[in-house]
Amino acid sequence: MALIGLMLFFYKMVGFIRRGLFTDGFVPDLERHLVAGDDQQAISLLQRRRHPAAEIGRLGMSLPVGDGDSRESASDLIASRAHKEIDGLNGGLRLMSAIAVLSPLLGLLGTVMGMINAFQQMEGAGSRIDPSVLSGGIWLALLTTAIGLVVAIPATALHMWMQGIVNRAAAVTEEVCTLIINRGELAGRDSHAAANITRLRHAAE
Repeated sequence: MALIGLMLFFYKMVGFIRRGLFTDGFVPDLERHLVAGDDQQAISLLQRRRHPAAEIGRLGMSLPVGDGDSRESASDLIASRAHKEIDGLNGGLRLMSAIAVLSPLLGLLGTVMGMINAFQQMEGAGSRIDPSVLSGGIWLALLTTAIGLVVAIPATALHMWMQGIVNRAAAVTEEVCTLIINRGELAGRDSHAAANITRLRHAAE
């Protein structure tokens, strides 16, 4: 189980790196381009990123969101794609979780079986009990629990860490989807703010 968990961890880490999950700092720049109404710069930014959110963002930028119906249709399509991406990132994490849960249980099972065997030896020895045989059986039984915990503790920590990476990717994806769907309002907000500044300048003059 330890070998399976270690192989799974490295496999997922390679996948996370290839998908660019550790390069999600592009969202503020994306928002800035969308607020400025510069869709081409936003698309160019998304094309330079491998993050799943960037892939979904490129899809969203190709869809019209000018009216309510088109926005709803685009939102449904983007949400469906986002769910598939996040499900893909979660692949294998259930196995890591199972390893973390089952390892101590299997160790405990080994301990119970070892204790049963030790007490059977005591029963068979009758009054001629050899303490070394008994202690050796108990030692071996407890060793299985220790091995189970040695496997389970790092497996649990790695599972929690990788799940945190996926949760972070999901949050970034949701943020990008929201920006893309509402890019019309973002650009309008910037234009409205610019108009207000112009009016204030004229009033000051």
